[in-house]
Amino acid sequence: MARRKKDVMRILSWDISLSSPGAAVIDVDTAKNKAYVVAHSHCKTAQGEALANRTQHIEAWAQLFARQYPPYDAVVREGYNASMAHQNYTVFSAWSAVDRGLLAAGSAVTEKPIAQSSVKKLVVGKGRAEKAEVAQAVRDLTGYSGQFATDDESDACAIGLALAIKNEWLTVVGRP
Repeated sequence: MARRKKDVMRILSWDISLSSPGAAVIDVDTAKNKAYVVAHSHCKTAQGEALANRTQHIEAWAQLFARQYPPYDAVVREGYNASMAHQNYTVFSAWSAVDRGLLAAGSAVTEKPIAQSSVKKLVVGKGRAEKAEVAQAVRDLTGYSGQFATDDESDACAIGLALAIKNEWLTVVGRP
């Protein structure tokens, strides 16, 4: 793959769940302090299917999506913390599926996960933002005017933007 301009950071970000994971590619032009939504996607798995089938579906989707837009300067996912063992098992199974898809695509997660409340705080300006507020903040920060098929897609975009803000690749007035 041809390399982009030196001042552009490409982020692959994941909002991972077992039922409807989302992914996004965000470019951040550090010289112009501008972010752009390059692509976003999601997949749906059937609740009645076996966990192994659902994770295979996620793995295949993740591999195909990750192969479309390299090279990536950073790969990040949202952090997850649950107190129920079954919830942990299903989400971490989905994480593993994405990891396997990334590996097959020649990539891997490079950054520490970012907690959901931190994503919202960095992108929206408040840690308890609603889904619609997150999607609007993504639009405001990137100028994106297209449609998000699911909240998982806009959430994945927000995770990439949160990493850019956290790492000071993108400066947003009024955000930490």
